[in-house]
Amino acid sequence: MEIIAFIIYIVAVAIGYAISWAITVGVLWGIAWCFSIPFSLKIVTGIWIAICLIRITFHRGSKEQ
Repeated sequence: MEIIAFIIYIVAVAIGYAISWAITVGVLWGIAWCFSIPFSLKIVTGIWIAICLIRITFHRGSKEQ
């Protein structure tokens, strides 16, 4: 039962990251389109990874005071 819960958790996290990536790509594609900037999926993916790493690094947990 624990293995199934773990697999469901991993799938949910993967879906969350996929949705986050898609939103980031869509927003940056729209910005590139508006300003006639060349769009590169590699660069946008790199920006998305940087955003994820910054969020993980500077995450404020719920610390009770």
